[in-house]
Amino acid sequence: MPARVLMRALAADVVASVPVDTDPLEGDGPIGWPGYGGAHARAAERSGESESVVCGTGTVAGVPVTLVAFEFGFLGGSIGHRTGQRVRAALAQARERGTPVVSLVATGGSRTQEGMAALSQLHRIATEMGRTRLAGVPQLAVALDPTTGGGWATLASGADVTLATPGAQIGFAGSRVRPPGDEAAYTAEGQFAAGHVDAVVPERDLPAVVGRWVRLLTRPAVGPVAPPAALGRRALPAPGGRR
Repeated sequence: MPARVLMRALAADVVASVPVDTDPLEGDGPIGWPGYGGAHARAAERSGESESVVCGTGTVAGVPVTLVAFEFGFLGGSIGHRTGQRVRAALAQARERGTPVVSLVATGGSRTQEGMAALSQLHRIATEMGRTRLAGVPQLAVALDPTTGGGWATLASGADVTLATPGAQIGFAGSRVRPPGDEAAYTAEGQFAAGHVDAVVPERDLPAVVGRWVRLLTRPAVGPVAPPAALGRRALPAPGGRR
């Protein structure tokens, strides 16, 4: 499903925009990968997007949010230098506005044609996520099919709440590079069983479930919760009688 369609399926009043200008792609990219410039241009023409991620704002369950949606039709949703720029700018904007982040992740991982310029986006995005968490801004991610590589390692698994769609391929290693073995471990259900995903949610239920989580994550704090009675006592319990 195209990124903008996904955004509008989950949020109302969607405004899809790039928070800041991104560096233009020059020639065949930072490492001169033969034919990369042409592939990039064809991906833009096919998908109607200028990069593999669309960032914007919207309203989920009445709560203003910052949206990050991957366009898998653009070079497999791969994370390049400009992808990282957009995601980092969106996270910074979320902190500035105090709006929770909803990420819709569908990616094959880092973009090979950009070498280290792409790989370096992992720690850059992770750093921005850490800053966002320290600022008290909630982050929720939906892992779509597939969610692998840097997209899983950062935006998806690093969110405060991670949802996944049934049967989605999820894991750091994609199916083409991992050794044969327990294929179920790389599915949404396998990640849920291992505790890496909070819930597996059918696509038709995502609007309601995401809305519920956004409301919960933004609910005003009611102050410190008193400890259970057993933990709140200061005096030692009376010695028990002998049997």
